[in-house]
Amino acid sequence: MSIDAKGIALLFSLLTTSISALTPALAAESDAEAAVAQREKLQAARAAIAHNDQRTLKKLKQELRDYPLRSYIDYWAISKKLSRLPYDEIDQFLVDNQDTAIGDWMRVRVLRELGGRERFRAYLKYYRPDKITRDSLRCYYADALSRHGDKGDAYRLVEELWLVGSSQAEECDPVFARWMKDGGLTQELAWRRHQLAVQSGHLDLATYIAGKMDASHAQMAMLLRSVHKNPEQLQDYSRFISDKTEYRDIVVHGLHRLARKDAAGAEKAWRRYQASYLFSDQEREEILRDLALQFARQDNLAAVKKLVKEQELADGRTIEWLARQSLREMDWEQVAFWIDRLPEDEQQRDRWLYWKARSLEELYGKGRADAAVLLYSKAAEERSYYGFLAADILGQNYSFVDRPAPVTPNQVEQMAERPAMQRARELQAIGELYHARREWDYATAGMSHEELLTAGKLASSWGWYHKSIQSVLAADYLDDLELRFPLAFADIVDDVSRRMGKKTALDPYLIFAVARQESHFSHDAKSHAGALGLMQLLPSTARATARRAGVRYRRSWDLLSPSTNITLGSFYLSTLLNRFDNNRFLAAAAYNAGPTRVASWLKETKRQLPYDVWIETIPYRETRKYVQNVLAYTVIYAYRSGTKLPLLRENEAATKL
Repeated sequence: MSIDAKGIALLFSLLTTSISALTPALAAESDAEAAVAQREKLQAARAAIAHNDQRTLKKLKQELRDYPLRSYIDYWAISKKLSRLPYDEIDQFLVDNQDTAIGDWMRVRVLRELGGRERFRAYLKYYRPDKITRDSLRCYYADALSRHGDKGDAYRLVEELWLVGSSQAEECDPVFARWMKDGGLTQELAWRRHQLAVQSGHLDLATYIAGKMDASHAQMAMLLRSVHKNPEQLQDYSRFISDKTEYRDIVVHGLHRLARKDAAGAEKAWRRYQASYLFSDQEREEILRDLALQFARQDNLAAVKKLVKEQELADGRTIEWLARQSLREMDWEQVAFWIDRLPEDEQQRDRWLYWKARSLEELYGKGRADAAVLLYSKAAEERSYYGFLAADILGQNYSFVDRPAPVTPNQVEQMAERPAMQRARELQAIGELYHARREWDYATAGMSHEELLTAGKLASSWGWYHKSIQSVLAADYLDDLELRFPLAFADIVDDVSRRMGKKTALDPYLIFAVARQESHFSHDAKSHAGALGLMQLLPSTARATARRAGVRYRRSWDLLSPSTNITLGSFYLSTLLNRFDNNRFLAAAAYNAGPTRVASWLKETKRQLPYDVWIETIPYRETRKYVQNVLAYTVIYAYRSGTKLPLLRENEAATKL
């Protein structure tokens, strides 16, 4: 069979098109293979450093000369022999890596070594005040300055380091001792630190500081510590009336302490001392605010109201508490009264627009319908828990305001080519997450609004979701819902919800919402309380949940696996849904504060409150915000998945709590 010229041309065109279509895929595959090869060589270089195989190391460094993590090879090599202080190599490294995360970290490592070995002349050479924030290194610097520099500058820094309420780093001890020997510690400085220590509850430190005082100040310091333990002493007024400022300090501290035990007694004492002492405006405001707060905590609502009205106290936190307490009592007239006394900017926030509208409806019914609708309409403009509540009442669609960040693919490409970003990406790929985060945070610290949005897009493309969220929040651009609410680990979430959501209200949107609230999708997140992973599970909770779920769980680090964490977190969430009648906001409250606390809150309210009032009056501020966020995020995740979901299900909205 013969092919004419047109057929040959067509065949050539088709072949060319096919090759063109394959080229990007082949290039991507080639790039991936090259990246794997480089990472393998990097690990080989680390092994050569560990075994002091200089020949192999030299060869690998040459082969990796263009690799983003080339500087980390030098860092690891110098770190291994840092105790020998190879100054030439350190100096060259700092020059080569000036203004980089790894360069600054090397500087910190060097300063620790020099300070610990009292190489203070060299310390002055390497110290950079604009780069160092750790108090231990600042103390070494003050020590070095006092020995080989300007003592005046050194001792001004010492005073700053001295005036803290807790024990300073042990690295501060030598320079503190020299400063004291040179007469730097005055009675005023000793008293101020003693005050700070007592206020912080560090009485052992306070006693130690009192040992540096003269007899008169030591006696007053002892009285301050005694009043801290037993503030009722303030009711013996004659003991504390003095023209010495230290006695006023004792009275102020004692009033705050007494208010915690007996707000009424503290208020009576305050009125007596106010007639004898000239308190500053700040002291007066802080005492009155604390009295109001402690009256509130001691359930003395009448005293709070009286104090706020008599003293014209305009403390937003106290007035918010009064508004919530009035909500708890379903006293709608008082709810409206306290909202009207909030600062004007607070009144215009969606929360208080919603509650002012609710109070008007409850008080006047249709008689104030227009005013209530106006307030609801303004609240419903917000993409928030209160905005969604208001929209439901008005029967209108939610306002999502979904506007992607104005960032082009070319901008993202250019951002990805920045050396710091390439280092962060490679460190993430090889599991060096600590250094990856340092590189990212260092690189983004001084970025403009546009650069932060671009960085957020880049992080999202990498699947580094918590950095994507962090970047758009830093840019204060809240309308790109793809970046703020990523469908992270969607395959795992969908699979888990299908398997576990048949008998409960567990759906993928609730799982997304809890993970977003808990960790911003940082799979290696660790809390101060010891919770781990995407859904922030305590190892003890995970262990018990794994047994019930039949999931393999050997050690706490298993929780850093997205699959394990989401599986166990979702199963635990489903058990809470079972316990609380498929009520998602009760389950969310229990996930945050514990099921026992939620059960006790339900017992206290005796199922008398509408759902929105119950949520608004959750005793823990953190849990209240947590529940509201999870509900709102669930709606947003449904929207992001192409589903329309109400804020509350019928069983949730109809329940009295």
